[in-house]
Amino acid sequence: MLALLMLMVCCVNAHAHDADAKHLTEHGLLESLLVTIDDSDEYIIKTLHYSYRNNRFVSLRDLAYSLRGMSKQFNVTVEQNRVKILTGAEYTPVGGEGIPFPDIDSTTGDYYVYKTYDLMVNPIELDGRELKYQSFMSTDSDGYVDCFISLTDVAMQLDLAIKFTGQGVALDTMGSCIIDLDALEDEGFYYKIHTALVGDASTGEVYAAWYPELSVPIASTTKLMTYLVIKDALANKNISADDLITVPQEAAELSRTEDGVIILDEGMEAPLDELMAAMLLASSNECALTLAVHVAGSEEAFVDLMKNKADELGLSEEVRFYDCHGLPIYTNNLAATKVQNRMSAQDMFKLVRHILSVYPEITILTAQKVATLEVLGVTVTNTNPLLYNVPGVIGLKTGTTNMAGDCLVVAMEAIDSEGQTHFLIAIQFGAEDETIRATLSEELIRYAKQQLY
Repeated sequence: MLALLMLMVCCVNAHAHDADAKHLTEHGLLESLLVTIDDSDEYIIKTLHYSYRNNRFVSLRDLAYSLRGMSKQFNVTVEQNRVKILTGAEYTPVGGEGIPFPDIDSTTGDYYVYKTYDLMVNPIELDGRELKYQSFMSTDSDGYVDCFISLTDVAMQLDLAIKFTGQGVALDTMGSCIIDLDALEDEGFYYKIHTALVGDASTGEVYAAWYPELSVPIASTTKLMTYLVIKDALANKNISADDLITVPQEAAELSRTEDGVIILDEGMEAPLDELMAAMLLASSNECALTLAVHVAGSEEAFVDLMKNKADELGLSEEVRFYDCHGLPIYTNNLAATKVQNRMSAQDMFKLVRHILSVYPEITILTAQKVATLEVLGVTVTNTNPLLYNVPGVIGLKTGTTNMAGDCLVVAMEAIDSEGQTHFLIAIQFGAEDETIRATLSEELIRYAKQQLY
């Protein structure tokens, strides 16, 4: 059962402290946010600042209530842990909307109690399309159920033009949600990550970048190079797509560690297509290792192929490969050093451009949200949340380690104003957590799409 958090509301604009969700009670990170609609109507939207001040999660019910009868209106229903949003429909109030959080009782010092479940990916549907956003489900003292979602995420999904004022926020119903990376950079947007790049793989144009030449740990985005080497082996007929591939001892052992994704038994056989799907969708390290040993005879020999491919593509001398999957490993010496595969965003852009030009079928695989692998006996789910949150996204790969942070390489298929198709790419390495990774990557890829018009 989900743990309930008891959030106590102090006065509006209480001072924030670095805190996790359990400490929100002490620090009172709740706000009755004043929203001005089209420079006239004013509403209160209950807002939860998650962990840090200005990391705003807003009440969907309050927002829907404030937009009734306007061009950006939407209806929202919240039942237990499921949320349904229907754009263009007028919201039907259920009670409690637009009412600010009460302050501390000055006489008794009592707090108002507001209950909310932990931050998690709750089921949210937008016009029948499933979304993958972190959110809070909540219940107030009168029993009204609500959902709090990041103000940034809801602005992008509902195409809301929002700007901050001295009194709160202003919402222009005639405007659209425009991503301005120059303005965001001035506000420290890129400091959330190690490096980033966004551009057009079809033309090679880079729209924006932050330390694009900096070589950093890339975690499981490594598997894009692994995919390329395997596809080359198929093209050169060194292996066959019809091969039944035997699981080696080292892959079976890896599958039973904390980094294992799918349990594999030594000596079992699986088809190449299932192992590839497991590697790219579920980020299976053991399946990547199984494929590497099949192609080259050993992981060490496969890593040599990865390095040779990097040289062939003209990637920088700062690229480092130690394994086929992106997990950290320790060097074999007395003072063992933890090392990880490294690459710059610029090098990754070059790698992805090559893959999309030579083996564009990768997107058929990475665009799948779920795949049932009959021989392996599992159903795997794609780890890329933007497949759900941004129409047109077709891949490519997530990655996470402690040192690398949360990484994501995103591909989107988009059509420009002249009807030409483009593959847009957003790369970011080193986000603090998966929530920041998803939001920041969505902002980057939406910015790329803006450049086509």
